[in-house]
Amino acid sequence: MNTRPSDLATALAAVVAKIDAQIASGGYDPSGVTMFVAGGLAVHYYCHTRYTHDIDASFSHSVNLQTKELLAPIKGDDGRQSVLYFDPNYNPTFALMHPDFRESSKRWENFGDGKPRIKVNVLSPVDLAVSKLSRFSEQDQEDILTLASLGLFTEDALRLRALEAMDFYIGNMGALRSHIDYIVQAIKDARPASPPSQSPRPPQSGDYDR
Repeated sequence: MNTRPSDLATALAAVVAKIDAQIASGGYDPSGVTMFVAGGLAVHYYCHTRYTHDIDASFSHSVNLQTKELLAPIKGDDGRQSVLYFDPNYNPTFALMHPDFRESSKRWENFGDGKPRIKVNVLSPVDLAVSKLSRFSEQDQEDILTLASLGLFTEDALRLRALEAMDFYIGNMGALRSHIDYIVQAIKDARPASPPSQSPRPPQSGDYDR
C-alpha cells in the first residue's frame, strides 16, 4: 500500500475539515463520528493508480450536511485545475456490500496531519472489491484487478466475501454470480505463471523396479 501524501488526500482532508466544522456548529462532537470512504478515492488510497473527482463516503451516524460547500481544489489527471467534491447521491445500500464493511474498514493512515476530529476510515480492499461487483463497469473491473494484483486479497477471499454479502442483497442474483465468476477467473488469468521450482528429474532405472 502506498501511503505517500497526494493531491487527492490533501483535498479530501480539506473537505473533511469542512464536515468537521459543520457537525461542530450544530453542537455535536465530531470526534464521535467515523467517515467510511469507498469508490475511487478508496482505490487511490491503496494503489495511487486511480484518479477521481468525487468523494463516495458514508458515516457512522446520520448527518445533515450542506454538501454544496464540501469541495476543494485539485489538479485533474490532465494537470488542469479541477475540484474534488462530496457526492450526496452515494449510498452503500445501492451496491453489493458486506454487512460488516464498517467493522472491517481500515483507518486512513496519516490523514490530514491529525487536524480533522472526524475519524476517517477506508473500506478494506476485499470489501471495496465486493462493492464494485453489482454495477461492474469497465472501471469497476479494472479497480478490482488492480487491487488483486497488489496481493491485497485472493480470488477465493473475494468470492467468499461476495457470497456472504449476497445473503443481504436484493437484485439480479444470476447476473451477480456471473460477475463473480468472471472476475475470479480474470484474477487467475492475470497472475504471472510461477516457474517450476526445479527441473523434472529424468527417469532412473530403479524407478521401474518398484
